[in-house]
Amino acid sequence: MWYQNSFRRHLCDMHIDDWDDSFLSRFDPESYVENLKRARVQSAMLYFQSHVGLCYYPTESGKMHRAFVGCEDKMRRLVDLCHENGITVTGYYSLIYNTYEHDRHPSWRMLDAEGYSHRERVGACADMEFSSSKKPPRYGFCCPNNHEYRAFVKEQIKEMAAYFPTVEGMFYDMLFWPHPCYCDACKKRWRDEVGGELPVAIDWQDGRWLLHMQKRREWMGEFAHWVTDLTKAMLPSVSVEHNVAYSALPNGTVANCEEVISACDYAGGDLYRGISSQSFACKFYRAITKNQPFEYMFSRCAPKLSAHTQIKVSDVLRATVGLTTAHHGASLAIDAIDPVGTMDARVYTHLGEIFGELEALEPYLSGKPIADVGLYYSLKSKFDPFAEGYTNYLGVTNTVENLIGAHLLSDVTGGFAPLDRFPAIVASCLTEEDAYDYERLQNYVRTGGTLYISGGACKGLLEAFFGAKCTGRTAESVVYLSPKESVADAFGHFNESYPLCFDGTAPIVEGIDPALVLATVTLPYTLQDTKEFASIHSNPPAHKTDIPALAATAYGLGRVIWSALPIECCALYDYRRILLSLLRPAVNPTISTDADEDIEITAYDCDASLRLHTVLLNTREFARRVVPFSLTVRTKKSPARILSLPDKRELPFIETADGVCFTVDQNAILRTFDIQY
Repeated sequence: MWYQNSFRRHLCDMHIDDWDDSFLSRFDPESYVENLKRARVQSAMLYFQSHVGLCYYPTESGKMHRAFVGCEDKMRRLVDLCHENGITVTGYYSLIYNTYEHDRHPSWRMLDAEGYSHRERVGACADMEFSSSKKPPRYGFCCPNNHEYRAFVKEQIKEMAAYFPTVEGMFYDMLFWPHPCYCDACKKRWRDEVGGELPVAIDWQDGRWLLHMQKRREWMGEFAHWVTDLTKAMLPSVSVEHNVAYSALPNGTVANCEEVISACDYAGGDLYRGISSQSFACKFYRAITKNQPFEYMFSRCAPKLSAHTQIKVSDVLRATVGLTTAHHGASLAIDAIDPVGTMDARVYTHLGEIFGELEALEPYLSGKPIADVGLYYSLKSKFDPFAEGYTNYLGVTNTVENLIGAHLLSDVTGGFAPLDRFPAIVASCLTEEDAYDYERLQNYVRTGGTLYISGGACKGLLEAFFGAKCTGRTAESVVYLSPKESVADAFGHFNESYPLCFDGTAPIVEGIDPALVLATVTLPYTLQDTKEFASIHSNPPAHKTDIPALAATAYGLGRVIWSALPIECCALYDYRRILLSLLRPAVNPTISTDADEDIEITAYDCDASLRLHTVLLNTREFARRVVPFSLTVRTKKSPARILSLPDKRELPFIETADGVCFTVDQNAILRTFDIQY
């Protein structure tokens, strides 16, 4: 397929209304393609329609943008020009977010529990409180459960397939629930499939609310597959991608999960949460995509597209593109068209410099990723049933950053990916929503893996591994973890007299063999919501208990470590160091280095060689100078030579007992090396 060798991609947002005659009046296909060529783009995502709901092609089912009346073929001309210049085309279509059709068809609208759409609530009812979204009333949401809206979508896809038959792919945006919907169609579907009324109160300990979220995932997945199947029936050779950015974000109610991703030929989406979050997203997209490369979409504006005229500086762009490249993904740069239809050519010259540097590396973006630690990411446990903020998402993203700094290679796994390639797995804050995969996790340990789990909500795993049961939680919302002498080294300066502080309640777990307990819970002098206190600014430790805080046990050929308190969710260095100390006995690191903590290293098994990338996770206007650092790599065979890529310069090295050692001596944000056997 076209996407297999396409790493430089582009999208220019065209969410433009048509109430002003000047809007898109200067849109010019020839100029557009010249900009794509300046940027060295291989694949262009072109707007066939937008969040506004207006189409950029002749339509009978909807409304065409006024600027295209009398020059209806402009977008088809742009498609043809792209193809003439060797640029593949993906068509863009916005699902659910369709303001024009929302306004035109009240029965299609997503509604809140009180019967208001988001646009109505924030616009006409601006004096009323509405907390489900902070988006302004520009956006109108249509419900995918509404049969009339579906019939409309079908007609639009049919029209696009007929008018743009030569496109290589289709991209469908916004397949998620901006808020839980209580329209008549949703209420009827719930009654037909479950019975009774849709739950309204968000309660993550309520089985009916959890079922509500399960049904939302099913419904959105069914809609995604319906759109994919419909598209492929009309355009059999195209790829289909749905925007799955929300699957890499913490929101637990949007239902952009495996069910949607399974309807995609490859995974991708746009994210704006910083470079360490990008590293997590790249690992996740790479793990869950059906086909490589995955697609990481980023804004050319700083910090995001709302800053329309702000161009990201070169070194920040280099780090963004370099990090995606180090994960062997495709980089898609997002620009936004000026309302009149023009584009800033300087942006494309700027992008061309960055993409030009990537181009020479593209032949080397292959191989199987190597990882020392797997991070179990749950798309179902994106909530804390105890409302303290400790979630699987937080645990995974914090641990990614922790492992990057420690130069332990990591990758994302979960119910959607294999487990057995990792010596150790961190499974943070799982809940019974993940019980479908508990047997696989048990088998992973049974056959020799080391598993770290945390919290008290993974009841099935606590019972399976420790024969234990969670009977409640402490009343105290500040607790301490008091380590025993056997794990003193892991806890450094913390001990029973000065235990590790944790801001939150602790699960009360019973049934663990005391011989397996490595630390216990210590409570403060008083509760936190009383007038009585010991120290006015803090809650010092006072009352030692027998409540297990940390335990470990052998299970089959492997080992399980359980922490009652999800220390991996805490970003402070002490917590990070302790987690690393607990994991290290299970890991024989692939690399060792004296590189700084802001250098991420990725590695790939290419059969005849081992390929490495080093990336400076730069966020500065001018990247700091990367001082030379040594890199020792454990290899499966004796090395014959080391090449710097793409220049193929041979580097000196020292052969070690189980690998090779060499120096990374060139100051660059992204470096690539090939250790050839």
